[in-house]
Amino acid sequence: MTKKEYLMDVLERMGYKPQYDDDGDILLRYQLKHIYFITKEEDEDNFVLVQLPKFYEFEEEDTTLHLAACNKVTRGIKMVKVYVDKSLNEVSASCEFFYANEEALKLNVAKALRILGLVRTSYRNCLKELTV
Repeated sequence: MTKKEYLMDVLERMGYKPQYDDDGDILLRYQLKHIYFITKEEDEDNFVLVQLPKFYEFEEEDTTLHLAACNKVTRGIKMVKVYVDKSLNEVSASCEFFYANEEALKLNVAKALRILGLVRTSYRNCLKELTV
């Protein structure tokens, strides 16, 4: 069983309904958000990247503000990275982790989903703080 198949099986046993997207990554709907689970066979053993792409858009002239907000949210919430995409007008977030066994995988998946479920609100609150 590949890492991707194993992750898909664990997600299904956790009660989720994951599916493969066009790129072959695992897509999961969580709190009306599209969350992607990315594993690559050539990556280090037992490594998973969980991503919430493009959850906030902004104008390019506001890049500095959004870079500051990304930095503040990333520093304030463990396990998450919030960043401005290459396009310089969209913000994404990700959680990365290693797991030792199935129980650790389940715990990290649950934590990553909770974090990514709240990151948009945390980001908006941070923007308000920085613009006041």
